[in-house]
Amino acid sequence: MGVKKAWLRFNLENAERVPDIKGIYEIAYVTPEGKRLWRLGTVPNLRKRLVTRLHEPPPPENCYFRYFEAGLSEDVDELQGKLFDSYNEPTRAAWEKR
Repeated sequence: MGVKKAWLRFNLENAERVPDIKGIYEIAYVTPEGKRLWRLGTVPNLRKRLVTRLHEPPPPENCYFRYFEAGLSEDVDELQGKLFDSYNEPTRAAWEKR
């Protein structure tokens, strides 16, 4: 299970196209400095959570999302860890230089 998957604009039309399945969702927004994580989670119903996230609380501007169907729980935990770590790589590299 890799972390390469296309990003979609985070809007109602795209969120409603997501299947009603268990999985992991990742929502990020783009700034001049790069991609910033807004939300990351494992849920029993991806579509329902993504539609809810459009309103409670409202997302930052310029948001995108991607999702992954849940497989074995070990795969889900590993993937969620990789997704989260991908936002911390510059910080980790700075600490390793010390």
